Amino acid sequence: MAWHDIRDPGDPELDRLAAQYQLHPLHIEDCRHRNQNAKLEEGPGYLFVVLKPVLLNRDQTLDVFDLDLFIGKDFVISVEGGDCPSAREILTQVRGQEARLRPDQVFYRVMDGIVDTYAPVLDGLNEEIDRLEDEVLESPQPRTLQKVLSTKRCLNTMRRVMANTRDVTAHLQRSGTELVDPQLWPFFRD
Repeated sequence: MAWHDIRDPGDPELDRLAAQYQLHPLHIEDCRHRNQNAKLEEGPGYLFVVLKPVLLNRDQTLDVFDLDLFIGKDFVISVEGGDCPSAREILTQVRGQEARLRPDQVFYRVMDGIVDTYAPVLDGLNEEIDRLEDEVLESPQPRTLQKVLSTKRCLNTMRRVMANTRDVTAHLQRSGTELVDPQLWPFFRD
């Protein structure tokens, strides 16, 4: 299996790989134009997947990134959109096991790792909500309302990211693609 790791969607190497693996131009365009929803699309001989790594900053703002994957019978192409430490860590961990993994297993492990990062973000937002509840009751101030609204926006973003990610797994199962071993499907539902 060949794994090509692209850290900059503007890298000409992506164009070379697109020609080599006959990747659809719209999928390459999606890689270069960020802020896509999580999705899975089938191309001729490959799957194109957009995953959404997230980062909850110290100031309780949420950054959402794109991580694009092309999964073929004998290749994986990962394209990072932005510098997300958790996504980089997951890719590094999975790359350490790549010699004994099939492309569909790489896809599962990367997706599982990304989804696992959602729980700590939700926990952090829950802690912020608890803190804001206390602040509202003890000493309400106008800036508290701004924080409440900001936290609400973060929660809405997380809801959208998680719903779209769930749709990726549902689409995968409906597609019945030969690129993912059916024995892996139950793990994607997890």
